[in-house]
Amino acid sequence: MAEFYTRYIHETFDEGGQITRWSYDYPENFNYGYDVIDPLARLVPDKPAMVWENDRGERKELTFGDLSRLSNQAANLLRRRGMEKGEVILTTLRTHWTYWIAALAAHKLGLILVPVYYRLTQKELAYRMQTARVKCVLTCREGPAAENVLAAAQEAGVPLRFALGEGEGFDDFLSALARQPEELPRVETRWDDPILLYFTSGTTGLPKGVLHNQVFPLANHWGARYMQDTHDGSRHFATGDTGWEVVSGTKFYGQWLHLGTLLVYDYDRFPPEKVLAFLSRERATGIMAQPTVYRMLTQVGMDRYDLSSITNYAVGGEKLSPDLAQVVREQTGHVLYEGYAQSEAGLIASASKVMGRKEGSVGKILPKYHVEILADDGTFAGPGREGEIVLLADGGRRPEGLMMGYWEDEEANRRLWDGDLFHTGDLATRDEDGFLYYRGRFDGIIKTKGYRVSPVEIEEALSLHPAVEECMAVGEPDPGLGQRVKVYVKPAPGYPLGPALEAELMAFHNDHCAGFKKIRALAFVSHLARNQNGKLIRSQFRTKD
Repeated sequence: MAEFYTRYIHETFDEGGQITRWSYDYPENFNYGYDVIDPLARLVPDKPAMVWENDRGERKELTFGDLSRLSNQAANLLRRRGMEKGEVILTTLRTHWTYWIAALAAHKLGLILVPVYYRLTQKELAYRMQTARVKCVLTCREGPAAENVLAAAQEAGVPLRFALGEGEGFDDFLSALARQPEELPRVETRWDDPILLYFTSGTTGLPKGVLHNQVFPLANHWGARYMQDTHDGSRHFATGDTGWEVVSGTKFYGQWLHLGTLLVYDYDRFPPEKVLAFLSRERATGIMAQPTVYRMLTQVGMDRYDLSSITNYAVGGEKLSPDLAQVVREQTGHVLYEGYAQSEAGLIASASKVMGRKEGSVGKILPKYHVEILADDGTFAGPGREGEIVLLADGGRRPEGLMMGYWEDEEANRRLWDGDLFHTGDLATRDEDGFLYYRGRFDGIIKTKGYRVSPVEIEEALSLHPAVEECMAVGEPDPGLGQRVKVYVKPAPGYPLGPALEAELMAFHNDHCAGFKKIRALAFVSHLARNQNGKLIRSQFRTKD
């Protein structure tokens, strides 16, 4: 039997295993829930789809038959409670197994799913709920999630509220789920209907909503197959909270398209010893994680555990340092395959067994996109010449996997996509073999612990303190975090400079923000330079290093 994914993606290879031709083939009403999960439930109903554990010792195993049945029940629950096609549901579920069930249910109903990080503050949650006009929320109870979600939902007027367990202000999602019928009449959707809205940080304002359509799941085939080596029989592990877009590419759509089993570990603070034991016990075949995670694993000692079943190690989310790559290789005997991705477009380039790898490169450009390097003079740059990474439309059509656009932000959409080119805002060079060498961002976005942080969000929050006349947030290299948030502050007149004010300002910001957004360093300056357009020059304090 041909591999399942070939129902929708056709590829031709040369003698060396490199792709020479490829194409998508899907119906007008393609829907990942109905056209991938439900058929797999009929073909291989008892095949393991997920093995889930958490840091409290709880465990759940799901087959493809379970995914189909439970997502039908969840869809029936949401529909009976008034949710209709095109409406918006927001989830803050950490990495609980119910996220995948809720997501598939939302896709089947044609809802727009907004996954967010469970440790966002009430203010951050309310902004997302109000901006996306959320009608339903589903939250876990770990940390501050339920309290903040309830307060934000009340502020934003969200009428339908579920939680994992009983609690004031919420209905119990799991108990209600169990009472729903297991059959679901197909809701008619189109391939170009919206299904996912990810809020991602920008540098010219508050977080923007990145909107993806029903065919976006198919585009995750490329990362699953050509970076993470997912296949029928693989047991793949990846880190990342379900609130982040990385989950779509590393432990969801592409992996199940290839009949792989997901190994999911749910935690608050990453527990390296427990995760290593989990990988060893479950005989993982592949792992995808950020450099920060690999650093913690190597500090424990990856060679202290039996990881002999793992044949593919992938890394992404932030810049990989050569010293860490060397330590991982010494402890595992394997190289790390790096990749380059964006929330707006998913994985764009990767190294892998099939694609190959080169030192210093973030990987080879995947065939899913027509990628060029746009030089300052407006021409496409040749090998070795620096420019912006751009994605081209072939045949005048937006390529599969590229976002539909930013949520209700036509100005940004026109700026980044003109119908022919999508501007990534990232600088790079490419070589004659198609390998990308990443140089950095135009706009100075901060990547810390694998998360994207908007400098503007930091600046707006800190500027509320009366001692701050003006400030600028930047990312500063950090061996453990990738980048750490550093803020330069021009103080208001009359405030004495020194350690006391520094500590006060950091506490003012850090006590009221998600952990990954915390300011790690602060310096006082007498002047902040701006360009002709009045924008801060973010490189003004950059050192040679």
